Amino acid sequence: MAILLDTGVLYAYYDRRDKWHTASRQLIEGEEGSLIVPAPVIPEVDYLLGERLGLGAQKAFYQGLVEGSFFVADLPQESYPRILELNEKYQALRLGFVDAAVMAVAEHLGLGRIGTTDRRHFGAVKGTIPFELLPA
Repeated sequence: MAILLDTGVLYAYYDRRDKWHTASRQLIEGEEGSLIVPAPVIPEVDYLLGERLGLGAQKAFYQGLVEGSFFVADLPQESYPRILELNEKYQALRLGFVDAAVMAVAEHLGLGRIGTTDRRHFGAVKGTIPFELLPA
């Protein structure tokens, strides 16, 4: 079965000092299904890797995209209203565009398995499908 990867779990995969590194690495390397990165996640991961770890980490991430280690899920046009709806409904959480987009892509694909370190946002939102947050 496939899994959607959020920013935090991808960043932690590359940063050995991150407290989520081991769990993220085990999740990503142990996943038998497709590793799907929602397109809006890519700029966030790129920025964090560049700012905190440098060009080498960015290039390793790009290589994963080029080689097909990660598949990119584009954000369909019909998901934009859902992003707005989620941000309005969960206004107090201040979800932001990317987290709401990951949730919208999950709902669009019918794929509730989400690799994320963000339990605050993803744990509080009730999607149109159940979300299974990994690593556990």
